[in-house]
Amino acid sequence: MKKINAFLAGLVAAVLSLAISCNTSSVLSSAAAKPTLNFDKVSIKSLDAEGITFNCNYSVKNPYPIGISLSKVAADVSCNSSKLTSISANEGVSISANKSKSNAFDFKIPYDSIISFAKTYKESKTLPFTVKGNVALGNLPLISSLNLPFTKNFDVPVFKPNLKISNPKLVLPSVSEITKSLTDGGMSLSKAGSLAKSIVTGQKIDESALSGVNLNMKLNFNLDVANDGGSDWKYALKSCGIKADGVSDILSLDTSSASEIGSSGGSIPLSATLNTMTAGKFIAQLLNKSGNNPTFSLDSALSFPSLPSYASNLPLTCTKELSLSKIAR
Repeated sequence: MKKINAFLAGLVAAVLSLAISCNTSSVLSSAAAKPTLNFDKVSIKSLDAEGITFNCNYSVKNPYPIGISLSKVAADVSCNSSKLTSISANEGVSISANKSKSNAFDFKIPYDSIISFAKTYKESKTLPFTVKGNVALGNLPLISSLNLPFTKNFDVPVFKPNLKISNPKLVLPSVSEITKSLTDGGMSLSKAGSLAKSIVTGQKIDESALSGVNLNMKLNFNLDVANDGGSDWKYALKSCGIKADGVSDILSLDTSSASEIGSSGGSIPLSATLNTMTAGKFIAQLLNKSGNNPTFSLDSALSFPSLPSYASNLPLTCTKELSLSKIAR
């Protein structure tokens, strides 16, 4: 019996030793295969008043039977080997065993830097940029960390949007039309006639003078669109609104008929209908040319035909202030 028990104990020990050996061999075999990085693309994410935001997509493949982590991304962005900026981000992303994980990071290139590089390298259409760095991985078997290098070249349009509000004009109704609206609002005929003449002749009025009056006026202006660079581009205005004192919400303008602007630039005529019932205080400020300047919010779309790798109709958002003193009537 003792011999049988000894034999069985030895057999169990041999099996356990073989299992441990096989498991260790499996881990070592997996560890021999390193994680790989695939840098998919650099795309334009959005544009604003300061610059172009680029998005970098990449994926990491984990060949190990255990999860690992993507701990940090560090990279330099340069133009013709001239460094523009450095990027550093602590990601903290987990990658499951035997899986791939997609991730991304953003960076912005200011318009002024683009124009400066264009002058330095005498480029008018596009500039060659490079993003070069490392993705750091942690929690790896047998080793504590691993850096996966990447380099990606991409073209940047020589572009800086120049948007201006020009030729603002407040279009007034006639004296008789204003008088009628004032009397319909309960004002006496003599007082209404006097106020109507004051409005038309450019005299200042009390901000409460139009309270309870239903009267429309138009604010016409142009949106001038230009590019301070030399790239090929197309501009489309998607929406435009006005925000000012006395207006609780942004007044939206109809931009459906706004024409697309090409590389040579151009002007888009716009008109806002203002009603004294909802914007009486703002209208009084326009008439008196006093108070805080109104702000125009512009939502636009940009395309770069010579760079088909970038999506069309890229969003551009910005605001423009209009001086009340410049409004004609």
